[in-house]
Amino acid sequence: MIHFRYHLLSLVAVFIALGVGILLGGTVGQPWLQQGEKEVLARMEEKYDRALKSNNELKQQMKHLMQEVEQSNQEVIHLMAMRYANDLQGSKIYVWHSPEVQLERFTRVMNSLGMEVVPYVQGSPVPDGLLLLFAAEQPDWLGQLPADSRWLHVEQVPNSFARQWELLENVQKLLTEMRQEHEKS
Repeated sequence: MIHFRYHLLSLVAVFIALGVGILLGGTVGQPWLQQGEKEVLARMEEKYDRALKSNNELKQQMKHLMQEVEQSNQEVIHLMAMRYANDLQGSKIYVWHSPEVQLERFTRVMNSLGMEVVPYVQGSPVPDGLLLLFAAEQPDWLGQLPADSRWLHVEQVPNSFARQWELLENVQKLLTEMRQEHEKS
């Protein structure tokens, strides 16, 4: 049988060992823990600085690319103006569009080509020129126009220069036909 003294001594030894462990762990382990935290924090700050630098570089690249795109857009408009200047300059086209359609960019391109863009209001007298209709579907009142009126239905506003070029080809063709018919009569 084991004596009570041995139990008591083993319990005291365990508590002393725990106390010494806590004391050593609190004094020696704390700087080690703080050092680890500092290293992790330093690495995170480095990653943040690299991400910030990369973000700024990307912003500068985007700005440069946007300037190049704008310059290219101006060059394309200039090419369009050179190609269609003789045929379309001074022409007047009438435009009707459904309420959800935005025509600011299209109007700007047409004006840069020397064309006058006039809004057409449903029910007003039929214009002498070409009528462009910008809508997903042809409006019902289109059938009420005189048979000799010239119009062109465009389902979507041209959002690229290739589509704008194609629309200008069609407009030029119709305006040329209208001039030829007018000269014959």
